[in-house]
Amino acid sequence: MRELSSTSPKLAAKSESTWAHLDALLQAVEGQDACMGHAALILALDAYPELDIGEELARLDRLALPLQSLAEAESPQEQAQRLTSYLYDRLGFFGNEEDYYDPRNSYLNEVLTRRTGIPITLAVLLMSLGRRCGIEVDGIGFPGHFLVRVGGERGVLVDPFFGGRILSAQALQRLAARFLGEANQLRPEHLEAVDGRSMIVRMLVNLKHAYERRRDHARALVACDRLVDLTEGPTFRRDRGLHALALGASAAAVADLEAYLDARPNAADSRAVMGALERARNTNDRLNLQ
Repeated sequence: MRELSSTSPKLAAKSESTWAHLDALLQAVEGQDACMGHAALILALDAYPELDIGEELARLDRLALPLQSLAEAESPQEQAQRLTSYLYDRLGFFGNEEDYYDPRNSYLNEVLTRRTGIPITLAVLLMSLGRRCGIEVDGIGFPGHFLVRVGGERGVLVDPFFGGRILSAQALQRLAARFLGEANQLRPEHLEAVDGRSMIVRMLVNLKHAYERRRDHARALVACDRLVDLTEGPTFRRDRGLHALALGASAAAVADLEAYLDARPNAADSRAVMGALERARNTNDRLNLQ
């Protein structure tokens, strides 16, 4: 399986395949019939262009086969217990605590192969299996630690990273203290289900941070590019511009950094961004004189 090249990507224009991936991604996450497993695999095409999505979906189908009677379980708690016991105890999936920021943790094909990931990709896996078995498994956008809910609005909350444990009220309070701070209270919005588009954005932010930690500007730029397309967020455009500058793509850097400063002229980092913009302009001027 060939990974994305670490050389500078072409920044002048997006290819037809890039736009096609984006269109397919949006179709997969929007509407009531959103399929997060499919969407996550489309996202992986940026890093694994030769990925056979049909074969990966068939792999999910095969994983779900032993769970076909899951919908007959009497309660959401029983559904959650059977689902998580199968995935974590029988199949051996686990949260990657040793190398949390490994980018492979954010690609569903790698999670399926290596049987390890981070909360949101393991949540996608749980959602994909539940969908195939006729039970409701929703993604819960808890700050800093993605969760799932099995059984609808009156269902049970599950931690996909730590062995699929069912979370009690006390466990939720401990999570809130850890990720929100002792002074902050757990609020209802922290436990709301999120839509597929929000999940893909969160996965891309994780990829962006993972690649930035490795100073992999080319791959971080690709993640930023997707985030700009999906959110139009000025900060993602700023970051795309900074990665473009690091890669020597000065014209693209100028366009993005100017757009950020136009959108947020009073931003706290405006002076630093102006300095980066000046470097990009100087580099671009020298290139144009050659």
